[in-house]
Amino acid sequence: MRNVIIGTAGHIDHGKTTVVKGLTGQNTDTLPEEKTRGMTIDLGFTFFTLSNGRKVGIVDVPGHEKFVKNMAAGVTGIDMILFVIACDDGIKTQTLEHADIIKILGVKRGIILLTKRDLADENKVLELKKSVRELFKNSYLENSIILEISDKDSQSFEKLKGILEKEILKIEENKTEIKDFRMDIDRVFSVKGFGTVVTGTSKNSKISVGDIVMIYPQQKEVKIKGIENHGNKIEILEAGNRCALNINLDSKEIKRGNIIAKKDSLIISNKIDCIFTLLKGSCNVRNNQRIRINIGTEELIGRVKIFLEDEILSGDKKFVQIELERESAFSVGDIGIVRSFSPINTIGGIEIITIPKERAKRKDLEYLERLKNLSSKNKYKKIESIVLNSDGMLMNKESIELFLGERISESEIENSQNIEKIFDDIYTNTDKLENLKNNILGYLEQYHQKYPLVTGVKRSELKNRFFENYSIKVYNIILEYFRKKDVIEIYEEYVFEKNFKIKLNKE
Repeated sequence: MRNVIIGTAGHIDHGKTTVVKGLTGQNTDTLPEEKTRGMTIDLGFTFFTLSNGRKVGIVDVPGHEKFVKNMAAGVTGIDMILFVIACDDGIKTQTLEHADIIKILGVKRGIILLTKRDLADENKVLELKKSVRELFKNSYLENSIILEISDKDSQSFEKLKGILEKEILKIEENKTEIKDFRMDIDRVFSVKGFGTVVTGTSKNSKISVGDIVMIYPQQKEVKIKGIENHGNKIEILEAGNRCALNINLDSKEIKRGNIIAKKDSLIISNKIDCIFTLLKGSCNVRNNQRIRINIGTEELIGRVKIFLEDEILSGDKKFVQIELERESAFSVGDIGIVRSFSPINTIGGIEIITIPKERAKRKDLEYLERLKNLSSKNKYKKIESIVLNSDGMLMNKESIELFLGERISESEIENSQNIEKIFDDIYTNTDKLENLKNNILGYLEQYHQKYPLVTGVKRSELKNRFFENYSIKVYNIILEYFRKKDVIEIYEEYVFEKNFKIKLNKE
């Protein structure tokens, strides 16, 4: 059974830690450090058990900076938010910022908790409820439950547990695994007798003891020696769980912000193409403006290159390329929080739609059209665009999945337009293939006219002329495909037109 992960949000000192203590009986602010507790992961992360035996993990983030960095790590891991607002203090600056952040992160469920109920009279609470409904109008929390609680009233927490039990039943039990395992590392430490331990929230799919995975962006392979989930040693960990992983790599070689994932499942780059959404009320973002980005558990600094425009207006959405000051590892579909460089304020969010190798020209309309295709909801259109714009002639299924950001079936590739299956799980764009075929046939025709008594063009010559930048393997796959399609004929080291025959005259 997949655990459920709940995150807390709200202004500092509004009672987030008190809520966690009321649900779990534990104070996450005063627990011993992890290093003295072995592989446990209680500090800031704890859990309680529902009456049906299902565990509910809680990510408690008391500080503002930690909130941004930890919540960014739980985009796909957090199922629900407990949004905390104190009755005596009301809606404050951080309340508004946290509301924006969790909207950016795409969390779909939540409960609004009005804490410190004993410190406010009835009229003040009624006014606060009206303000809260207005604050969350047209958002995922618009119709959410509002519950009044107090640390002086233990029954209010029992009522919260009852509500959570009902709400959690609505959460999809088994999410389809369309992505590979990933864990954004939020802690690294060493335990005597065990070695290096890293902690985080598992995403996308399960992982098992003994699995070989990779640390990004270092690209170092490691073996999972042990897994622990809320104090229990386990062999297999499902997605959506807080965990500690014991791995065979020196802790000095890893840091917070690194990622553990399947080999070849992430792309390393210092550029990302994104949809940038600027929050209403934020100052306009100018082209080449320096920004901070929180993706996973890492903070990155870069400059915004806006396609076609010179600035992004408040509340607007634009395609951008962000040039980062250092390389990191990404997956298509990653969501990030954007903050101004100085002073540090949350100003918007990004969703990565592709990870390019080269810098794009801001006025390139063809490139912009490609980004529009990649950002569409039509999966077939996205697959077609990926294959068409690939660097090479051929793409295998794994490469397409890497640039799509999710697993797909062969039928989904084959049902996409303008894609031809060449061999096993290898595909190409039909227009590229047709152009190549016509070029080869045109060259063979000219060759046969010039040298009518020669069997054909040597394979090596054809390789040098049309496949100079491709491997022998790619060359052979395409040549064999054309042969099977009766486009060409191959005899020993010679390639010639299908119907070509040497015709001897009397001489």
